[in-house]
Amino acid sequence: MTPPMPVGHFDRPNVARVQDHLDGGTDHHAADRDFARRLVAAAPWLPASIRTNRRHGPRVLDCLTRESGIDQVLDLGCGLPHDDNRHPPDAVHRIIYIDSDPAVDAHARMILAERDGTDSLRADLTDMPALLAAQPVAGLDRSRPVGVLLHDVLPWIDDEAAHTAMAALRTWLPSGSVLSLTHAASDTAPAAMAALTAHYASAGIAFRPRTGQQIRHLLRSWKPVERGGLVTTASWRRPTPPHERLDHSHAYAVLASPGDHPT
Repeated sequence: MTPPMPVGHFDRPNVARVQDHLDGGTDHHAADRDFARRLVAAAPWLPASIRTNRRHGPRVLDCLTRESGIDQVLDLGCGLPHDDNRHPPDAVHRIIYIDSDPAVDAHARMILAERDGTDSLRADLTDMPALLAAQPVAGLDRSRPVGVLLHDVLPWIDDEAAHTAMAALRTWLPSGSVLSLTHAASDTAPAAMAALTAHYASAGIAFRPRTGQQIRHLLRSWKPVERGGLVTTASWRRPTPPHERLDHSHAYAVLASPGDHPT
């Protein structure tokens, strides 16, 4: 049974619903739309940024399956269903959608986890021992590699929790696994990002975009899979056509492996 929504849940903006509205979805309410207008006034490129970063998910899944032979995936912070996460590649035999938001979890169970080999879990990245011990995560075959999507998640947790989550993942993941990370950038449009951070704070939401150097620090014990390492999401493998080269992603992306675990 899904836990009831907290009192006032629909009267204040919610990150997942705001992003859904900015991406042209339908799972949002008046408070989300009003708040989204304030965000776009501060950063007109925000809808394009959300769209660019969401398109990144299927491209990464295709890369993990074709190039790394990975067929089991954790989608940490999956968000509400949208066009780019409803249909994972057939080569993904096992995918678990995980989010801490009860409404997102309800949608994930009804829509995302509807085909064989998919499942959902309500869990919080700030409690990694519980997340990794819970079914169905504990049921993954850890004798084989696991892919992890950690897309637009770390900006919503503090530095200590982010470092703890990254360390727990690195220790838990089997050899050959690949982490796909995207993260809002504070150094590509600093004034606009500062304004977005202030707007979120006014709604009681902590938003923490980070610089490229800060993100590399989070990844200091990981090994980049690709020579380019950390790049903007829009420039990852250059998916943008030449006539649309303006980079509105305002986020970084990287593929990394856990490498050799400490002894």
